[in-house]
Amino acid sequence: MSGPPASRWSTVVVVSLGIVLSALDMTIVAVALPAIGADLGAGPSSTQWVLLGYLLPLVALSLPAGRWVDRAGPRAAFRLAVGGFGATSALVALAPTVELLVAARVLQGGFAALISVLGLPIVAAAVRPEHRARALSIVLTLIPLSGVVGPALGGLLTDAVGWRTIFLVNLPVAAVALALSGRTIPAGSPGRTGLPRPDRDAVADAAVLGAATTALVLALDLLGDPDPALAPAALLVVLAAVAAVAWARRASARPVLALVRLPRIGWSLGALLATVAGVGAVNFLVPYALADRGADAATTGLVLLVLSAAMALTSPPAGLLADRLGTGPVVLAGGLLVLAGAVWLLLAGLDAGPGALVVPMALIGAGNGLFAGPNATRVLNATPPGQMGAGSGLASLVRTTGFTLGPALAATVWTAGAGSVTAGAVLLVALAGAGALAALPWLQRHPARA
Repeated sequence: MSGPPASRWSTVVVVSLGIVLSALDMTIVAVALPAIGADLGAGPSSTQWVLLGYLLPLVALSLPAGRWVDRAGPRAAFRLAVGGFGATSALVALAPTVELLVAARVLQGGFAALISVLGLPIVAAAVRPEHRARALSIVLTLIPLSGVVGPALGGLLTDAVGWRTIFLVNLPVAAVALALSGRTIPAGSPGRTGLPRPDRDAVADAAVLGAATTALVLALDLLGDPDPALAPAALLVVLAAVAAVAWARRASARPVLALVRLPRIGWSLGALLATVAGVGAVNFLVPYALADRGADAATTGLVLLVLSAAMALTSPPAGLLADRLGTGPVVLAGGLLVLAGAVWLLLAGLDAGPGALVVPMALIGAGNGLFAGPNATRVLNATPPGQMGAGSGLASLVRTTGFTLGPALAATVWTAGAGSVTAGAVLLVALAGAGALAALPWLQRHPARA
């Protein structure tokens, strides 16, 4: 008798190229916004939508895209996502006005949402079950690493050859991924090889979730202003809540909500939201705290690089440990390390100086590295086989929401506290503690290897 098929690590590499594309473009544009505004005659209120226009589809389309992925052929869906991302990158680079640029970024964000949702199910299906955690750890490490590399690469390209090149660099990467996809990504099972037409429920869900996301992002943006407009922000929060409730009452939401109610998935998503939000808040608070002490941009960049380097070092062994010991202990250890780093920052003070921040930043990065891949493995292992896309969409939605919520909460706390580093550190401890607490009962109630 032949054994189980060997893990296809070439598939992991090709999917990783797509993940890098979608993750890099979340941050690579940030440092180029002033240059874009000067070139296209747009102010900050307009250029901020170059960022938001990309982010909103990532949140709004995660769940509808996940259900669509469950019906689509993996290879066809990957080619659509990566090919569409490359084409819209070219549209962004050629946009003659800020309005067309934002419209192209919205389209680009839609294809990025598809990449982020279909990547994990393809990787999970490509490797043997005992290799799943390490494969997902590798892929998920690329998301925060791309987020750190993005601003540096974007600044270099903008200064050297102009802001439009930061989008053109996507084209060769997309071309390589497309060329390799035919040999590495399977066409799919019988009856699931093509591209099904999105149904009306998917379109309606995207519209409702998009409205909720837009209202919430606008509210957080208002609250983060030095002179916050409380009444409009409160109204937008109410609108976001109404839209979210309206979506939850739809029949198409029931399968997704049923997944959330599964204890292993619900607890893991709660831990993911809190942990990712905490790391996002760190990336906002530390630069402001160091700037108040007169640290230059290079020093701040090195301190932030400690977090990413620690995650890159711990993420691959975390997957190996989870494959051998089970996901639960590794995820809990990661959450506790993030909490330890946050408490250290509170005790030392965010404004203690660059040298004093190295160890707590390393703890937070190492904890996130231990957490990310095994947590994603836990979600996919608990998801029924026919709903892997929906499970991945849920994780993508929560992850993106955390990346958005963390900096927004940090900005609100920083502004409300008039730059209080203690208030910021308390926020970090609260988020990290919530992540660790969410992992603890989940580990106690369920087998470690599930």
